[in-house]
Amino acid sequence: MSGRFLQLLICFGFLFIILQCKTPMEHIDPVNKFHPNDPFKKTMVPSQFFNIDTKKDNVVEAENGTLIVVPKGCFKNAKGKIVEENVEIELAEAFAMKDMLLSNLMTTSNGELLETGGMIYLNVTANGEQLNISKENPLYVEIPTQKRISGMMAYKGERDENGNMNWVDPQPLETFLQPVDLDLLDFLPEGFENAVQMGMPYKGRTYADKELVDSLYYCLSFVNFFEITKYLEQVEYNEPYNNSNKRVVDGKYTEESYQYGNHVTGDSAVYDTLSKLCIDPAIIKTIKSGPYQNTLIATKEFEMRLQFIFKTCQNSILKIYINNLDKNLWELDSMAADAIRNLNPPYLEDSDVWRFDHWKSEMDSLSLVFRSFSNQELTNIKEADKYSQLLKGYYETRLSEVRAELEGAQRKFVASLQERQAVVKAVSDDYKTLLWKREKYRMEKYGFIWSQNGWINVDVGTIPKTWAPQRLEILVEQGKEYDQVYTYVIYTSLKSLYRLNTADNELFYVGNQDERVMNMPKKQAAIAISIAYKNEQSYLAVKEFKTGTSSLAMALTVSTKVEIQQTISKYDGYAEANRIDKDIGYMTFFAEEKKRQQELMSEKEFVGQLLMVACSCGFKTYGL
Repeated sequence: MSGRFLQLLICFGFLFIILQCKTPMEHIDPVNKFHPNDPFKKTMVPSQFFNIDTKKDNVVEAENGTLIVVPKGCFKNAKGKIVEENVEIELAEAFAMKDMLLSNLMTTSNGELLETGGMIYLNVTANGEQLNISKENPLYVEIPTQKRISGMMAYKGERDENGNMNWVDPQPLETFLQPVDLDLLDFLPEGFENAVQMGMPYKGRTYADKELVDSLYYCLSFVNFFEITKYLEQVEYNEPYNNSNKRVVDGKYTEESYQYGNHVTGDSAVYDTLSKLCIDPAIIKTIKSGPYQNTLIATKEFEMRLQFIFKTCQNSILKIYINNLDKNLWELDSMAADAIRNLNPPYLEDSDVWRFDHWKSEMDSLSLVFRSFSNQELTNIKEADKYSQLLKGYYETRLSEVRAELEGAQRKFVASLQERQAVVKAVSDDYKTLLWKREKYRMEKYGFIWSQNGWINVDVGTIPKTWAPQRLEILVEQGKEYDQVYTYVIYTSLKSLYRLNTADNELFYVGNQDERVMNMPKKQAAIAISIAYKNEQSYLAVKEFKTGTSSLAMALTVSTKVEIQQTISKYDGYAEANRIDKDIGYMTFFAEEKKRQQELMSEKEFVGQLLMVACSCGFKTYGL
């Protein structure tokens, strides 16, 4: 026998066959695609080659759709021993009439004309040595086809030196579904894995392996986006007096009076609503486990159907298959088709006619898909009854365990958020106390007293005041290029410190963003100090000026931490609330916290985007 082709007379959807070597293990026939003198060798359909590690399970997908599942240890050598080294699989596909004609793959068996659904050539070698396929652990092959025809057979092809083909040894095609290793099946919504890869890096990882992709999908079962933002504390504070949002209640500033800037946490409502409108990932995690390995769940046919089940957004459709493992697949498909047609859309009002009609049209289309699946009349795996009985009651128990596991992980995450929030709140409260002391010190120097309703100026006489509301802006050149920039004014006549506000690390101002005015001594010496950081390098700028100057410009220069400390240590004799080193300590803490919150918000948005992929049906139907 100079060549071995497999003629596949195939069925609707995909053909599932088992390839086995018929020769004894101690003897392996040489296999060649064609004779050296074959007149069709130059036009023969080309081969594809795949290098396979036999120590693990593999899936080979050829250019024209042939799929070969290669179990670990499925090849034997001439001595009958399992091959544990890398092997080379040679595969040629002849599905188009042109390929069959140019390769002279005539479909006759001992002179009888055959109807063909396509042919493949398959050969396996290791370092040039011909190998056998284990009967006990065979390959699993799927070949694409457009139509199922009853009575189709698989033939072995014999080719002579003149290129003539004869198809012999017909074998009935296996009518049972063939289980595949669950780890080789894709139970993720379409596009999910790609969305994860596109979102890298994530938590310090630049590549998403299978474990990360699966964990990100399963976490969607219990992710609560409101919980992520609920425990984020405000981190931008300053003195309340000039804050346009300040309020005094019961003789004290409110917490919000100290808050400057925008504390953006994002809109979680869309994500939290969307998470209720998709297939529960906990169910997928439950069925993609060992006990379901010998059921129809572990088949390529179910894998195909699952993608359409995702589009229904209904767990009830998925449960039709899970709860009826003893039935034929075509029966379950029929049940699913009926159930989909009778679904009612959740969360849609009767008045929302357009969305209802759109949803109904989608479900009608999906119902037809499952009706076509049912028409394939696919059965079940061998001994399905035995395995379905063993799994009775397992599903609900295991699902509860999976949900408890995922919910526990979510609780642990929330606990870590709460713990960090408590730390940040404690530091924030300390800093607000310091800010109050700083403001109080300066205001009392101006002759103000504190009342139940706020500050009162008791000096209402005609004597000219030594202070006045004045405008001040300081431009820190190229400040946007730095990670952190802090700019201070020291009123030396009062031994008072004020930290300016900014929205961009470049233009700093006193008071609030609209007025940019604060009370300051009239025409007195003052010092502006700007301290910046970029990566591990520190920078410093110092400028003396007289109050009444409405704008300044400062240029940062490289400086050591020692030099900065020497500069600000001149004011160590000031009250604690007016010391730059104390303020910088708080600023450093809040900068780190702000970075953590930004990373958390970025992760939230990333997971939210994944949710939109996983629940695309809900997103499209409800316009979220």
